Amino acid sequence: MVMKSKKSKSKRVSLKKKYKVIRKVKEHNRKKAKEAKKLRLSGKNKVEKDPGIPNNWPFKEQELKALEARRTKAIEELEQKKAERKERLNE
Repeated sequence: MVMKSKKSKSKRVSLKKKYKVIRKVKEHNRKKAKEAKKLRLSGKNKVEKDPGIPNNWPFKEQELKALEARRTKAIEELEQKKAERKERLNE
C-alpha cells in the first residue's frame, strides 16, 4: 500500500498561467468598455423585450399590462434624460 503525503498540494500558479489570466481579464474589460461606449454614443439604452408569454399561462393579461407599463416608464425616463441633457447644453 502506497502512503500518501499529508501535505496539501501547492496553491502556486506558474507565471505563464498568471499572465495569461491577467491578459484575458484585460481583454474582457476592454470589450465591456467598448460595448458601454457604443451604447452611450448611439444613445440607445436597452428596452425590455417582449418575453413571448405562452397563451396557456395564467395571468397572461396582467403580465402583459405590467410589461407594457414598465416599457412606457423606461421610454419616458429616456426622454426625460434627453430633455435634461439638452437643457444643460443650452445653458
